[in-house]
Amino acid sequence: MSAHARHRQGVLWTVVLGAVLAGVVLLAVALRAQVSAPTPQSAGRIDPPGPSASGRAGPATAEPSGGSSPTRRQGPAPLGASRPQTIAIPAIGITSKVNAIGLADDGAIAVPQPGPLLDQAAWFKNSPTPGQPGPAVIEGHVETEAGPSVFFELGKVEPGQKILVTRADGKRLTFVVDAVRDYLKSEFPTEVVYGAKDLSKPALRLITCSQFDPATRHHEGNQVVFAHLTHVGGRSTAS
Repeated sequence: MSAHARHRQGVLWTVVLGAVLAGVVLLAVALRAQVSAPTPQSAGRIDPPGPSASGRAGPATAEPSGGSSPTRRQGPAPLGASRPQTIAIPAIGITSKVNAIGLADDGAIAVPQPGPLLDQAAWFKNSPTPGQPGPAVIEGHVETEAGPSVFFELGKVEPGQKILVTRADGKRLTFVVDAVRDYLKSEFPTEVVYGAKDLSKPALRLITCSQFDPATRHHEGNQVVFAHLTHVGGRSTAS
């Protein structure tokens, strides 16, 4: 591993450890009225093997019974930094602008607050931008006090579906879903979610809340979508 790659890996794991120390479990929202969001079903492999890999997976990457996993091939070369502007998941009808978000005052990852950006997706700016080496993190509320929010339908996502991200430099990126997981917030595997077996490859994580508990009127879980970069398109000509 080159000195540059070791430095970048060190930076990424610093973010991971910071998230652990902050106890980051995202997007808990107390609701006045609950509308049932689709229940996420765990499926796929978090780190699909490459063309020459043996196919073995450790406990954190094992495929659930009945799950499916797209085969990962050699993907596009990593890109330089450029902030994401939009995200779309055509298979489930999700489209949104993407805003940058950082850390809250308590050191945890911030979440979109009441106002015009509440129901839009948010890119965690301490993570790579989509297309850079490592996992870019995009979060969004599943519901707010007003009802369904940007990632309300995220529970329908399945391995093999496409996630489309446009960046400020005009690049149009296609990611393919590798896996979907639903974790209790109390057991959130920060290193698995914010890390990867190979931090040199562009990856994507989508995170929202799940497992609404009517007794506490809070979400007790987090859904995480794991995806990898498969295609980079040129500058958009749309106005």
